[in-house]
Amino acid sequence: MAHIATIRIQLIEKKYASPIGGSGVTGVDIIVATLRDDEGAEGLGFSYVIGGGGAVVAQLAQAQAARFLEGAALRLPSEHWSEIKKSFNRTGDGPNVLALAALDVALWDLTAKRKGEPLARAMGGDVLPVPLYASGGFSPTDPPQKSAELAASYIAAGYAGVKPRVNADSGDEAVLRAVRDAIGADARLMADANEKGNLDTASRLLAQAAEYGLSFVEEPLPSIDILGYRRLAAQQSGTPIAIGEHLQGLDRFAVCLDDGIAAVIQPDLAMAGGLTPCLEVARMAALKGVTIAPHFLPGLFVQLSGAFGGRLLLEEFPIIEDAFEGWPERDADGALRPRACPGHGLSLKAQPA
Repeated sequence: MAHIATIRIQLIEKKYASPIGGSGVTGVDIIVATLRDDEGAEGLGFSYVIGGGGAVVAQLAQAQAARFLEGAALRLPSEHWSEIKKSFNRTGDGPNVLALAALDVALWDLTAKRKGEPLARAMGGDVLPVPLYASGGFSPTDPPQKSAELAASYIAAGYAGVKPRVNADSGDEAVLRAVRDAIGADARLMADANEKGNLDTASRLLAQAAEYGLSFVEEPLPSIDILGYRRLAAQQSGTPIAIGEHLQGLDRFAVCLDDGIAAVIQPDLAMAGGLTPCLEVARMAALKGVTIAPHFLPGLFVQLSGAFGGRLLLEEFPIIEDAFEGWPERDADGALRPRACPGHGLSLKAQPA
């Protein structure tokens, strides 16, 4: 039986030239974990902290690795994940889970490489195409015409849909109208409110979204407002609600699914704690007929392709991609599929000294 021989944790602090996304992010810290077994196989994993503060997470990843993985016999990634997760019962999830995410991805990559198969197959799926929509480059401060022009360029490039940013205010309808006119009636359109709404403004946004044929509205309320989401879902506006990027703990995902709040569930790799819990969320969603559309990182989440018996939708919003090489390329028909190589196929680019 193989054992984990060496572990390396790295912290990469990345700054952006200008703020990106609906929250105006100016930087992200990337936590990279490299595991090597005593037979020479190596697995690469990563997590991230949006807005900085990753040093604490990197220290936690190092501590978790030293306590639970160094010298340990290599088991199923889900078994290692469960063992480490149990140790948070007195300290809570928080940064602990963000650290665990990096180790979990590395364990999955190592496992797939030892089997000599793509990570998608190691996770129980296959090398299958997944539709990819674009959300990068949109800003909630952009005038409607600018959002419309960007959306049209994405559709012309072959993406399966677009997701502009809105503010859950009186200016939303102009954005939705301009983008819908630019991309046509048949193209898939979503909107991301980035938790900006209250019950009244979110209700109005969902009604407008129904008028313009949106596939979903993402986070029309703060993620902690579970009572508000229940009220929104009860209104049956006709527009599906997407939520999940800020959720930690499978119980919170279960509530959103069991209460009928989420028609689209969006786990984030770091906040959820890695691929293991994201796969479990996908299985839960499949049982409810809910689409899973993970937050960011389509080139990694494409590895869930065919692994859970439900619908998978991927989001293109580059955030840490340029720190790595080996991402899968989009097909001519706009879909993404896993690379046919052992593991996830990614490697860390050389970092400046």
